[in-house]
Amino acid sequence: MNPYPFKLGQNDGEYSIQADLMDEDIYEVYYTFFQKHKYEGNGYCWEGHIVQILEKTDPELLDQLEFDPEAGAFFAYAESGEAQRKFVEILSPIFSNFELLADYVQAANRSRIDD
Repeated sequence: MNPYPFKLGQNDGEYSIQADLMDEDIYEVYYTFFQKHKYEGNGYCWEGHIVQILEKTDPELLDQLEFDPEAGAFFAYAESGEAQRKFVEILSPIFSNFELLADYVQAANRSRIDD
């Protein structure tokens, strides 16, 4: 499975998930998308939306993730390769389908998005 827009890493038992929001390809597409929905689209914004998406799709997965976003990047760490794989299986198809992503973004509780 293609993890886009996320990149996966593994080092000494640490399973990372990241999206470089300043990467030209990601910035052009996602910045415009989030601006259209009146969000900054920074790493904190991504975290807020991802948490709410996972609450609806696989709430147990949240217990296996630690988030560490920044203004220009989204970072998360999974407890295992299995949790990393589930993250990608759930979120990559949503973040790659802008109609589906828009449905989640529009349904999100804005007060829970640190934008």
